Amino acid sequence: MTELLDATGHIVVGADLTRSADHAVDWAAERAAARGLPLLVVMVGPDEPAGPDQRAAGRLEELAERTRAACPGLDVRTRVIEGKVSPVMAQLSLSAEMVVLGSRGEAAPWSVRLLGGTSDAVAGRARCPVAIIRADGPATFSGPVVVGIDDSPEAMAAVSFAVDEAVARGTGLVGVHVWDSTPTLVAGSGLWGGDGSQVASQLETMVDQIMEPYLAEHPDLAYRTMVLPGRAPAVLADLSDEASLVVIGSHARNPLVGLLLGSASRGVPREAGCPVILVHP
Repeated sequence: MTELLDATGHIVVGADLTRSADHAVDWAAERAAARGLPLLVVMVGPDEPAGPDQRAAGRLEELAERTRAACPGLDVRTRVIEGKVSPVMAQLSLSAEMVVLGSRGEAAPWSVRLLGGTSDAVAGRARCPVAIIRADGPATFSGPVVVGIDDSPEAMAAVSFAVDEAVARGTGLVGVHVWDSTPTLVAGSGLWGGDGSQVASQLETMVDQIMEPYLAEHPDLAYRTMVLPGRAPAVLADLSDEASLVVIGSHARNPLVGLLLGSASRGVPREAGCPVILVHP
């Protein structure tokens, strides 16, 4: 990849030769239309002397026509880019408003293969919010926005994003803190007070303090705090079944309060029942 890639002001969505990215394209188109932004649909494939597979251009044109029909007036652009998925999408993220990826892709030439390591790499290198959309999920989602909360800068960025999303969607917001109740971890955190209920109470106070300025700014926002023991990926994935969106940060901090990041940012998008947005500080 030697060309300079610019996606200023666009929502960028990855596509492939299969139908696995259709949900991602549809979700990205709806978001772009709602926010008055142009949509850039890209397909990334190997840099080979033979040049792009002609099927890529045909597939992109098919997606563009379908998207324009579904969202009249939306500015839809397409582009075939030679290179590797992760660095290409990371470069686009430097100027894009958001990058949208499907949660699974099938092995095929000229495909964006987004499950597992590739989606992890794209999300880890991106500099704008990254939305992960399940290929086999429903067309629409209802329920509150769920955001993972701890006291890290990454989580603060996720909270700010989630509040704006909930207000824009007119839905409620659920702030979730997941703590590992393993005694050795709790004791090492300095929060151990003799029983799990005391730890949970202290953590709930922490979350409420974090949320206080946001709720003061949006007094009509329906909000509730949940402090739950367990592993963040599993807990957030379970909660996603009743949510319209899950928002998490991009990096982990300590093992007790680093709910979101690290394992959660890798695991939740693969298991979630609704779209997941990874936010960078």
